[in-house]
Amino acid sequence: MQAASLDRGVRRGPRAAGRGHQYNVSKKDQMVCGLDIGTTKVCLVLGRPSPNGALEVLSSGYSESAGLKKGIVVDLEEAAASIRKAVEEAEARSGLSADWVTAGLSGDHVQSFNCHGAISIEGRNRTVTAEDVAQAVAAAQSIPIPPERQVLHVIPQEFYLDGRGGIQNPVGLTCARLDVDVHVVTCDSSLMQNQINAVNRAQLRVRRLALQQLASAESVLTPDERELGVAVIDIGGGMTDIALYSGSAVRFSSVVPVGGLHFTRDLAVGLRTPVADAERIKKENGTVAESHVAEDETVVVPAVATGSVREIGRKVISRILNERAVELMELVRDQLNRAGNRDQLVAGAVLTGGGSLLEGMLEIAEQVLAIPVRPGTPQGIAGLSADLSHPVYATAVGLAVLAARDAADPGTRPGTGGPSPKFVNRFLSWVGS
Repeated sequence: MQAASLDRGVRRGPRAAGRGHQYNVSKKDQMVCGLDIGTTKVCLVLGRPSPNGALEVLSSGYSESAGLKKGIVVDLEEAAASIRKAVEEAEARSGLSADWVTAGLSGDHVQSFNCHGAISIEGRNRTVTAEDVAQAVAAAQSIPIPPERQVLHVIPQEFYLDGRGGIQNPVGLTCARLDVDVHVVTCDSSLMQNQINAVNRAQLRVRRLALQQLASAESVLTPDERELGVAVIDIGGGMTDIALYSGSAVRFSSVVPVGGLHFTRDLAVGLRTPVADAERIKKENGTVAESHVAEDETVVVPAVATGSVREIGRKVISRILNERAVELMELVRDQLNRAGNRDQLVAGAVLTGGGSLLEGMLEIAEQVLAIPVRPGTPQGIAGLSADLSHPVYATAVGLAVLAARDAADPGTRPGTGGPSPKFVNRFLSWVGS
């Protein structure tokens, strides 16, 4: 299977003039970039990695997204223009130039599953090496994959030494047989390449692609939550991304094709108002908690085409949004039930993404999922401003965290794919991080 190109059609041009705080970064490998390309927004985070792989945030940029639908590029030029706008804002704020990026990927074309692999350990001492780990991981992902699909991640969940599990890093340990459980994420090769092409057209190059909900988890979860069991629920504009962690490993990931735009369209249809006005009403007056709304509260709603306005009870608006919120959380609940790990969600769920900001969403999630739910904001990262400590930036910050971790691994290089000993550290970084 041919790997999709990570550097195609890159066009170089003048960079934006620096404004604001100027940073002294003398080498390209001293700066990393996380790029979140969403259905409704594009976020870029520039940062500097420390030798141990930690991230220091330096700058950020934001723009409204165009040319994407449900996470898929539908207009290359519009998508590239919205990416470039976010890049130029980040560059202007810092005086730095973005180049290689770690970009997020989502969409209903993404599929994931769990696999198991095993190998015998040879040699007199039977000590597990990095090469052995790579071979075990390769064995676990050796199931047939259609030629139109691309492997995005192969993430170890747990290693077993002669049948004894609970091992996170087996290198240096002794056994006769090494087993591994892995979480495999695949995507449509053409749709992935279209996103790479959009990034290239924006004068950037893709170092790595990462599933968006896994990136969000890097910035919003605590080690205790990963260990005890937690679900990350990232409500974006076009869809909702889900990841389930337990025992410090990814156990399940999925996508629900419902997001914030569906709330907006429900209002547009239910109130018979233009989509732009429905979005404004959702942001200014929207709540999914009907009990928070007084009976006499009204909202001025423009009519479609005629331009006339009328007053509609805010409870009507709340009821429309509430029905969609309950439906979304029921779909999320169905996915968590399909994962078969509901009883392992000791730490509950973390709700992030722009769609999580709708008033009352946390309460609806707790009621439907029947587990504790907290808001997810980036945390514990150097240089993180108040503006970036926000659910909208969770994915972009998480992507920059992954980029910083890669920069600290001397085996990492652009365009890598498939397991090999040099990249064992990358695999293991998903476990127990």
